[in-house]
Amino acid sequence: MHLLLDSIGGGILWAAPFNDHLYALVTVPPTQDHWVLSFILHWSFLLEIAVWGTAVLFWRKRRGA
Repeated sequence: MHLLLDSIGGGILWAAPFNDHLYALVTVPPTQDHWVLSFILHWSFLLEIAVWGTAVLFWRKRRGA
């Protein structure tokens, strides 16, 4: 799950060690003074929060069963 979430806005070396290209679905441009703020204000962060929220809902549902 960590690798999939990092593939949205970060970069993952999916073809390592054969290729050193970082693969990412979205490139987050540096629009703010700090890179963390740029990432939090980018739309792709909402996608990651949605994945986390869904995981928490499934976890709570399973834990209550």
